[in-house]
Amino acid sequence: MGFLATGMELVADGLVKRLGSTMALDGVSFKLEGRGCFGYLGPNGAGKTTTMKLFTNLLRPTRGRATINGVDVTKEPSVALKAVGSLVEEPEPYQFMRVREFMEFASRIRERRVDEAEMKRISERLDLPAPDAICSKLSKGLKRRVFLAALLVQGTDILVLDEPTAGLDPAESVVFRNIVLELKKEKLIFLSSHLLFEVTQVCDSVIFLKRGKIIETGAVEDLTRKYTSKALRVEFSGRVPTAAFDTLKAEGVVSSFEVEGERLYLFRFDGKEETRKSLVDRLYPLGVRNIYDAQLGLEQAYMELMK
Repeated sequence: MGFLATGMELVADGLVKRLGSTMALDGVSFKLEGRGCFGYLGPNGAGKTTTMKLFTNLLRPTRGRATINGVDVTKEPSVALKAVGSLVEEPEPYQFMRVREFMEFASRIRERRVDEAEMKRISERLDLPAPDAICSKLSKGLKRRVFLAALLVQGTDILVLDEPTAGLDPAESVVFRNIVLELKKEKLIFLSSHLLFEVTQVCDSVIFLKRGKIIETGAVEDLTRKYTSKALRVEFSGRVPTAAFDTLKAEGVVSSFEVEGERLYLFRFDGKEETRKSLVDRLYPLGVRNIYDAQLGLEQAYMELMK
């Protein structure tokens, strides 16, 4: 599984990592290539950050290999990591530096010269604060944006982002997701998260990880279809007596229905598309105001896989 090949590649080959007596990763293998955003999804402690650290040489595998564009990260880290910019475990720009100063510092690390036009373009793209703003005085969200800007001035084709919206307020999270949506058009982004809505919004494909093992992979669209929700939440324009739904249950259109509010009901059914259509057709004459899946398909997948 992967994207259209463009010379950007991350490969996990049987990665095993023990942390003391804990098996953090247990034989993880995958291949990502080309432009797009690849999600790494699982609960806290599943092994997401451990994997990110193996790909950025912050940890070394107990067994197996992590390679970037065919180069073993452990054996040749300086060569492998030339292609990668990373945000792992909530890093922040140096507090004593100004915004422009930190971006220039990041470019010098990569021995890359960034002209004024590119610096301005990146600043506008990420809506950064003033170049002379001191990093210590910025909000957490702005610090995260400045750090991402520093990655962009380094000019890498691959970004490894570990829970990039962790700790951000809702408004900053939306800004960050929009930035990722733009960046994935030109870069390979490996993004870990436990936020289902975030993954649904920005990722093209996803790996589900549980207790250090991969338990499901696929395109977000395919997984959403595979684990389609088996319940509809329906809001009516006015109050509808529950007796109006008794025939739906008697005829097997729904397995059950529940009252969730004065005008809000939850209808459970077998998940089949033809049943969904029949249910919707029967409900609309009763004065439907809103109707939607009770769960996102990806949320349904997560709930079933993580049981």
